[in-house]
Amino acid sequence: MKTLKHRDYALTNVVLKNVKFWNGSKFETRDQLVLDSAKGFAVDSSKPAKEVECNGALVMPALFGLGLDFREPLRDDIYTFADGFEAMRKGGFYGGLYESSANPIDDADKFTAMVNRFDVGGKEQCCANDFEVKFLGAYSKGFGSDSLAEMMELAEAGVAGFGDGNGAIPHSRFLRLAMEYGKMTGKRFFFQPMDKTLRKSGCVHEGAYSDMLGMKGIPRIAETIAAYTVLETARFLQVPVHFKQVTCGETLDLIRNARKNGMDVTCDVNVYHLLFDDSCLELLDSAYHILPPFRAASDREALWAGVADGTVNAISMNHTPVLRQDADVNFEDSVPGALALEVALPAIWKKLVERVGEVRAIELLSTGPAKLVEAEPAYEVGSDKPANVVVLDASKSHVVERTDFAGHVSNSPLLGKELDATIIGSFINGVWTER
Repeated sequence: MKTLKHRDYALTNVVLKNVKFWNGSKFETRDQLVLDSAKGFAVDSSKPAKEVECNGALVMPALFGLGLDFREPLRDDIYTFADGFEAMRKGGFYGGLYESSANPIDDADKFTAMVNRFDVGGKEQCCANDFEVKFLGAYSKGFGSDSLAEMMELAEAGVAGFGDGNGAIPHSRFLRLAMEYGKMTGKRFFFQPMDKTLRKSGCVHEGAYSDMLGMKGIPRIAETIAAYTVLETARFLQVPVHFKQVTCGETLDLIRNARKNGMDVTCDVNVYHLLFDDSCLELLDSAYHILPPFRAASDREALWAGVADGTVNAISMNHTPVLRQDADVNFEDSVPGALALEVALPAIWKKLVERVGEVRAIELLSTGPAKLVEAEPAYEVGSDKPANVVVLDASKSHVVERTDFAGHVSNSPLLGKELDATIIGSFINGVWTER
């Protein structure tokens, strides 16, 4: 596996040989596809270009990741923007929605500082400003429940919406105050539905496995009660909301009913919640310590049903780096979280296509999440804008190694697992990154 260096990030033209290209509705076979660093897809390769033999690999729109947190500046001992940008290129992501639990954007100055940090990174950290990144502002100061953030100023500055830093839902009165103020901006609220008192110190799904292993569980109602509270408040105030990382079918039922009643509510499901259920707890491996927790097999199947019937708008990443010393301890003492950017596509693609087909799969991974935050699409066929693609060999398996991940952390339940597909490379805003 190639380790990316700063010198690899240079604009170039690329000729992909023998590919199946996504033309907007299906994959079509092409002897070659020319990627021009300045104007998207070219008709010939008359200019100097790097040639890559793809052997029938899929060339598809690069992905848009919901749930990016690169931890810097407060916790740059764990992860940095440079690590995150490298992870995006490795995994084929051209953009994402950024919200750091460690660095709340709760006023316009912090938003400007964050945007500037990304832009400065363009010169010093591998073309960071070439990514289509949107930011969530906090609706409260410091992700607390004492005072509201300056939401009007944040909206005018350009945040995509307002989030909770993946924290628990605040008490009902503060939730109402936040939504009343935020309603004036017209922005969407993003919540991870979790009731603080019902979660308490739980770390896994409350069910047969938590009982058998003697672990403190988080019941389904910790999610559904929080979701219902948010939905009732949003219905009363007529505010658009999005639920992050839904884990159980009952929550999806609440969302379906709300939509039938005319509410503007969207949701996503974490890629890992589609891959695992709480039976993985038998291994007592802290790599499976993720919040919200993996639930029962019936819940995972309900999520897949929601993906298939259109209830779920996007598959999210919740890319959360954790230091090795904080992960390689007893399960209940470990810090929850998992990296996803580098491995999500090869891990989920085959299963996703089998369940919902190629059109829906690309919608869930690329166009759907981008549309949620009004981001530009990865590419448009016939446009002269730079194209952002990821090249996936769906017939070649790959065993996940620590070197697959950016930075010095590798916390993922897929570490050591064999994936059904392999990423050959990505072409993000004129930069070819080969895996």
